[in-house]
Amino acid sequence: MGEFDPQTEKLLKSSFEQYREILQQAENLLKMMDACDYSQVDEHVIRSQQLQSEASRQDEQLLPLLTLDLPTWEKHTQYQNRLDCIRSIVELNKVLLPKIHGVMAITKAELGNLSGGRNALVGYASQDADKRVFLGIG
Repeated sequence: MGEFDPQTEKLLKSSFEQYREILQQAENLLKMMDACDYSQVDEHVIRSQQLQSEASRQDEQLLPLLTLDLPTWEKHTQYQNRLDCIRSIVELNKVLLPKIHGVMAITKAELGNLSGGRNALVGYASQDADKRVFLGIG
């Protein structure tokens, strides 16, 4: 091939922009988790999943075009930028995954405690109601 196809370059540029946005989402999520601010984690995760789905669909079109002449495309700056973005996303995911698992474990434990506390309160309430009926108060 030897030269860059303009249509493939356009797809490559768009793919890089998508991965850059995924990287920004991951960086924002990491900052939120480091600050223990979990208020918008769901929104960030949903948006990240949407971006990843879009990037995956686009990659279905792009990757076959790149593989037609991969040695030439590997010299393209935008191709290298895209790869750098993907590498950074992978590294951030390695940091985020244990943090997310930790938060999920804490949340599960807290939900268990809340559920147990609620069951205990229901038990107290039913005993009080039984006493009132027995004593003729209700």
